[in-house]
Amino acid sequence: MNKDFQTIKMNTFHKFFISFAVFSTVLFSSCELYNPAEPTPAYIHIQNFTLTTNALQGSNSHKITDAWVYVDDQIIGCFELPVTFPVISEGSHKVKIVPGIKVNGIAANRAQYPFYTSFEQVVDFQVGKTITLSPNVTYKSSATFEFMCDFETVGLTIDTTNYSDSALQILSLPDPNVFEGSKSAIGYTDPTRFRFECATIDAFELPKGGSPVFLEFNYKCNFVLVVSVIAQGTSSIQQFPALYLNPTNGWNKAYVYLTPTVSGAFSADDYKIVWGMSNTIGQDSAAILLDNIKLIH
Repeated sequence: MNKDFQTIKMNTFHKFFISFAVFSTVLFSSCELYNPAEPTPAYIHIQNFTLTTNALQGSNSHKITDAWVYVDDQIIGCFELPVTFPVISEGSHKVKIVPGIKVNGIAANRAQYPFYTSFEQVVDFQVGKTITLSPNVTYKSSATFEFMCDFETVGLTIDTTNYSDSALQILSLPDPNVFEGSKSAIGYTDPTRFRFECATIDAFELPKGGSPVFLEFNYKCNFVLVVSVIAQGTSSIQQFPALYLNPTNGWNKAYVYLTPTVSGAFSADDYKIVWGMSNTIGQDSAAILLDNIKLIH
């Protein structure tokens, strides 16, 4: 009895195994026959952006690090430059590229810059082929340049505050520390002068309620640079730090997001912008250099 039962079980198992094997062969063969292969993409290569400015917009220096790419108004992705990436498209399609920045210089905080235009071009995609695009952008016509300073003209629009131990100096060519044009500004501290701070001489009315406000500038420093905002009201004057910038190996560009600071000080009537350092460790020849300052909203 037990022997016959065992035999029946084995025969049933063998029949099931053979049936499953045949079914699997048919199934996988069907997949190969009827499932199309992965499509071959076309490719886009973007090396960098070019920023074109006019006489009222100042320097064309920029630090556009990212490309936000759309094909027929559908987002493809945000890519750090330079980049080559696939696109599953063929034939003519509209490509839009929006310039992106690292807000406050933070790699994890990437965003489309609200004051630059986007680049658009109709592209003829061909499977397996790479198309190189060279996006050229400008400032939007709606951007308001509340303040600009490149230190090229006679007369100061930025000067040291009462807090500063040392004066703001203007460097001129052929000094190798000049960034662009013929002049840049520099502030020093040393073991006998611990504090340097400069600010805009004028105060500015800036939009609140979350409206975008950015401070752009080129800088070079071998000590921590602090960017602050002085919020001036009828009953109080307060200074708020907006960003701490670490020492650099060379000239860099900052996009400082001032919206939280300006909108947070909602009772203020106007605002000044401040740059400074506090050399409490007495480092010799601590310095910050500035150029091409723009306050935009």
